[in-house]
Amino acid sequence: MPRTLVPRTLVRRARPDGGTLWESIVNGPVRSRRLGISLGLNLLPLGSKLCTFDCPYCECGFNTPRAPHSRWPSPDEVAHALRRALERNAVAPEWITFAGNGEPTMHPRFAVVVDRVLAVRAEVARETRVGVLTNGLAAGRPDITKALRRVDARMIKLDPGPAERVNGVAYDAGAVVDACRALAPVVIQAMVTRTGTTRGEGWDGSSEHSVAAWLPLLRRAEPTEVHLYSLDRAPADPGLQKVPRERLEQMANAIRRTLPRVKVLVV
Repeated sequence: MPRTLVPRTLVRRARPDGGTLWESIVNGPVRSRRLGISLGLNLLPLGSKLCTFDCPYCECGFNTPRAPHSRWPSPDEVAHALRRALERNAVAPEWITFAGNGEPTMHPRFAVVVDRVLAVRAEVARETRVGVLTNGLAAGRPDITKALRRVDARMIKLDPGPAERVNGVAYDAGAVVDACRALAPVVIQAMVTRTGTTRGEGWDGSSEHSVAAWLPLLRRAEPTEVHLYSLDRAPADPGLQKVPRERLEQMANAIRRTLPRVKVLVV
């Protein structure tokens, strides 16, 4: 008797201070707006939100200290958890995605984890693609660069608007753009939000000014795809506002005029 895709609905736990965290190393399968049926891999210490960004739009909440008595999962633990999840279902997911409660490349043995995950994929789910969702800040490190080149898709954040407001930190966007070029082909994932932050003055990532400053970065990054989206779940900062789809479509058209060969999706 063939097995079927086993749905899991309780894959996140609410934080008392806002946001929700993945509860385990492997979560799902879930239906992603961008990727279809996906298994998520959380490489962060459980109960912790750790990231080199601190985005007010993050559904996991703002960054936390590392949870007491928590640790980074070992590469073997990640591989074992993934194998069990894949073998539980006859229908393989479309994607295995490194995401979770923060930035996956922060794992101190990220390159080894990628090796183990790709080995399990080759044995158990050869048709499933492996992708990494990353902010790209560590992408210039040789070990991270090599690991990212081995996966099927590199999905890198590059959001419009002032970085210190949109992403919670000031960073060198030019370095991220350079990493995108070095890791080509890449997909740019852009969260578009606006005004109402509790951490400073208001801002609008969908404004004409923000878009005009952002398009040259996209041009330099040379992505194959750009995914535009706005809030779908409660953000860390409840003062943020969702940008209407109509405005996202206008931004998508501006990207198409600037980069006519690039696939642009509003998701």
